[in-house]
Amino acid sequence: MDRLLGLIGGVSPESTPIYYAHLNAAARAARGGAHSMPLLIYTLDFGVMQSLYANSDWRGYAEEIAAAARRLKAGGATALAISSNTSHIGAAAAAEATGLEVIHLLDALATALQDGHARRPLLLGTPFVMEGHFYLPEFARRYDGDVLTPDGADRARVGRIIFDELSKGVVREDSRGEMQEIVRRAVAAGADAVILGCTELCMILGPDDVDPPVYDTTAIHAAALADYALGGDALKQA
Repeated sequence: MDRLLGLIGGVSPESTPIYYAHLNAAARAARGGAHSMPLLIYTLDFGVMQSLYANSDWRGYAEEIAAAARRLKAGGATALAISSNTSHIGAAAAAEATGLEVIHLLDALATALQDGHARRPLLLGTPFVMEGHFYLPEFARRYDGDVLTPDGADRARVGRIIFDELSKGVVREDSRGEMQEIVRRAVAAGADAVILGCTELCMILGPDDVDPPVYDTTAIHAAALADYALGGDALKQA
């Protein structure tokens, strides 16, 4: 059976083209020439999702993800992906609603950290991701390292930069400096790597900006998605 990836995007709108660029680059690398990645994309309304986030309506949030998943299945998707760390709270709902595999970001991230021998990574992301009510327990099922998170003030700083700037396509040098200082404090406390646990963080931090190894969840997840989409029969047709 042909493989057709269904990507749930729009959380924020900035995340979708980043994933799309990674996937198209993978298709060109695998197939050469002018090839690009065949896939379906359904973008959610970020205003709706941000309101659900602000009100901690995680049931409603997951229902939006599941509804998007059903639309992608109806369009012919054979597997699903969610282009947002935070929005993986709806991964189980998407799988249950469709019966399709959700290619999970945390599976790919855990493998990358283990391969890189990172044992005390600093996790940066939305406050919801860093505070651990969902993300950290799910991650602990896959990865046995000691994940560090910033203190409350720094979590608020990262959240402000994500929601007030990056999700609107704004990258500020003073905010990059704030992020670098957060990483420096974590390294002083024993962090040996940095997890960019929000799609948009790759817009402001990269390997040239901080000393420890950087694990960009967007690039890591996109590589896993490309492996699915280009594998099997699809790769043989290249």
